[in-house]
Amino acid sequence: MTYSLKQQIAECYRCADEYRRLCQQSSTLDERHRYFLTTMQLTRLGDHLRRQLREKDRDEFEAQILRR
Repeated sequence: MTYSLKQQIAECYRCADEYRRLCQQSSTLDERHRYFLTTMQLTRLGDHLRRQLREKDRDEFEAQILRR
């Protein structure tokens, strides 16, 4: 199954929220650290994908303008 860019972004943020919840519930410092790092990585990935989506939308918009 192929995910759209918007679906991938949503999945990154959903997973980051889940890991954030696990981080808050974890009982050891090591677990909290691992969950926190994973949360940060997923959030950064979601942010990066959002930037890609904005650039793609901007490029498509500019291409439409040039065709007119």
